[in-house]
Amino acid sequence: MAKLRESNARLAGAALAGAGLVTLVWAVDAVLRSRRTDDLHRHMVELLMRALSAGDEATARHSRRVADLSYALAEACGMGRRERGTLRVAALLHDMGKIDDRFFHILHSCGSLSREERDKIKQHPHQSAYILTPMERIYPGITYIVDSHRECWDGKVYPRGLKGEEIPLEARIISVADVFDAMSQPRQYKEPRSVERVLQDIRGGAGERFDPGVVAKLDRPDVLRAWSAIAERGHAREQVAAH
Repeated sequence: MAKLRESNARLAGAALAGAGLVTLVWAVDAVLRSRRTDDLHRHMVELLMRALSAGDEATARHSRRVADLSYALAEACGMGRRERGTLRVAALLHDMGKIDDRFFHILHSCGSLSREERDKIKQHPHQSAYILTPMERIYPGITYIVDSHRECWDGKVYPRGLKGEEIPLEARIISVADVFDAMSQPRQYKEPRSVERVLQDIRGGAGERFDPGVVAKLDRPDVLRAWSAIAERGHAREQVAAH
């Protein structure tokens, strides 16, 4: 009887060990599959960025800076890691619609835009969102974020007329970062403004164009340092690109 109990105990131990090994194998496989999936997603985003670069390198450089600016600001706003990941991809690809031939001559115009051209360029967020529709399953909410990134806090100007917190927080963050980069970086048709001047202008738009709560985060020393560094690196790259 004692030998039988001992044998059963050994069998039970072996079974538990086997179950533990199977669990470990499944866990390792799950991690590897997750990493492969993450790599695939990163490659897909990079592919889209290269498509944007092929048509307009300046817009692609702008988009990468907006993604860096948005991510730094999102951390200050207390956004979670998963949400920041979706935000970053949305910021990287927020201008994908500009690869549409209808916008090319407008984007590269050095003169003042006509009313028709201004109305047309307002449609680029919708075109960007349409292009990104297949990514919705991977990054839930990305199309709504991109489609809303030019909406104003007071509900004016852009066609959908979203107001206040109807606008996704991610879109409100991208809106501030987008304007900051556009104003602080050199273009063929204008000189860049200083970081201090741009921040002053953005603060002046709080409550109208921008979410005042998001704008308030720009006064945090960590955000100010990060944004100043991104702007400085951007200046250097734009100068190299100009030559």
